[in-house]
Amino acid sequence: MIDNRFHEELTHNGSRIIIDLCEISGGYEAMVLKSRTGEALDEYRSRDFEKAVNAFYKMVERFPADKNKKPAAAVLTGKYAKLRDDLRRALAAGRAAEKANPEDGGTCNFDSASICLPRWNAAKVEQAAKEAGTSCFDWILFGGKRYVFSPDSKAQANARSRNAEAMTKALKAMGYEAMDYCQAD
Repeated sequence: MIDNRFHEELTHNGSRIIIDLCEISGGYEAMVLKSRTGEALDEYRSRDFEKAVNAFYKMVERFPADKNKKPAAAVLTGKYAKLRDDLRRALAAGRAAEKANPEDGGTCNFDSASICLPRWNAAKVEQAAKEAGTSCFDWILFGGKRYVFSPDSKAQANARSRNAEAMTKALKAMGYEAMDYCQAD
């Protein structure tokens, strides 16, 4: 499954490169490739998702974009840095719930966790989500705006729902106005 949360395309030392993390053969592989030739500049394989994610982020640090090619995102501080860290904890809670009961029968869905963040900067919320390892989108509900965060799941039915519900529960426990986003496929 291709996951654009862990995919970077940039120019490094004058060459276009791709930094990517993917699931293969029951494990995970993080790689840095030259875009034109496909030459591997670095790679890391593991059966442990967290170790592979850490390797991906280390590769992003080791192969920075050339200056003046792509503006770097500002470093998150304050409530946005806290949101990023809280999302990481919520994602971990979701993965744990799914691991505890991986049964995936039922209706395919896009269930996710959502939170209300009135008057927050949308670009910084999206940056926090990306840095946490998830994606987000706006959901307008009864005239109010909520942010929806996808669970870290390879499942598509009941297991995904349990993952998303655990994320929501964790976010509520952290003090956010959180609720489930439920959408059947």
